[in-house]
Amino acid sequence: MIRRIRILRHERGIVRHRDGWPIAWLRPGVHWVFGPGRRVDRVAGRLDLEPADLDLVLDLDGAGDDVAVTDLTDDQRAILIVDRRVADVVGPGRHAWIRGPREARFEVHDIAETRLVHRQLAAVLATEGGQRHLFDASVPAGSRGLLHVDGRLEGENDLAPGRYAFWLGVGKLALVTVDLRESAIDVTGQEILTADKVSLRVNLVAAYRVIEPRVAHEATADLSGALYRELQLALRESVGRRELDELLANKERLGDEIRAAVEAKARKLGVELGSVGVKDVILPGDMKLLLNQVIEAQKRAQANLIARREETAATRALLNTAKMIEGSPALLRLKELEAAERMAASIDSIQVVGGHGLDAVLEQLLPGGRRSNGH
Repeated sequence: MIRRIRILRHERGIVRHRDGWPIAWLRPGVHWVFGPGRRVDRVAGRLDLEPADLDLVLDLDGAGDDVAVTDLTDDQRAILIVDRRVADVVGPGRHAWIRGPREARFEVHDIAETRLVHRQLAAVLATEGGQRHLFDASVPAGSRGLLHVDGRLEGENDLAPGRYAFWLGVGKLALVTVDLRESAIDVTGQEILTADKVSLRVNLVAAYRVIEPRVAHEATADLSGALYRELQLALRESVGRRELDELLANKERLGDEIRAAVEAKARKLGVELGSVGVKDVILPGDMKLLLNQVIEAQKRAQANLIARREETAATRALLNTAKMIEGSPALLRLKELEAAERMAASIDSIQVVGGHGLDAVLEQLLPGGRRSNGH
């Protein structure tokens, strides 16, 4: 039997004996196939054959030049590049691809490296093989990533924000992200006794940020909880050795003291403390009433003291004025005129009976007043 076969430009043909084993490799063009029971398999793209069959095909004349082949061990993976574009990712075993009119090659990678660094990473992860053989992970902005393989921290450097790919098959992978942005802790509703046995409630707020992601991750499973505990203990100690008056007068110093007490422990947690301050000091109702009464009494005493000082100053001024008038009749006359002027400002008219001029007017305004012999 003779058959005419046409192989297209992107295809290749495998002529098989009637028993199934390959006997010829056909390139694009027209071919005549002789012999009973022979068949031609058209192949393009991936050459999916059993390993023994693939070996026989690759031994055919011309097949080696038309097929890109890779043989991967258990520790290897390969990225298939066709016409400089990512086509697929393949795992252990032998893989073949018909080059056809296009360039095709395999990039072989050792998965012991764990992380895949590739300039076309997004395209690699988008392939079916990429999703099957790679662990796709992202680190958000303001954070650092820590990769764990079988529970063990991998690598020496923290992962900056971005997208990453890690080879599956090296162990159980997990990526932990640590937030480096500033955070705040509120230590609220702390019932504390002062040194003078006054019970009060204190609210504290502290800012912090992680500066050593690895230390912070390994030191504690609950970073904010550990910081809360240290701040709480420092707050109780600082308030407990102060009396109420000192505490209310120096709330700002209290925050600085707590920060200094906790700073070294925070460093061991991979954390840097920011501002630490007391938001509120809340007194019980009866203590608040008593404190208001004390403050009211203090203010009243201060007001009385100021009034006495003013009275003393006014009396001293009057005494000085009297001494000056006693030695100067002219000054007495001026004072009489000033007094008459102030009184006359509130009088519409005055009737003068007898007397002479200004002295008669002064006699009406200042009856019985001291005279200065007509001067």
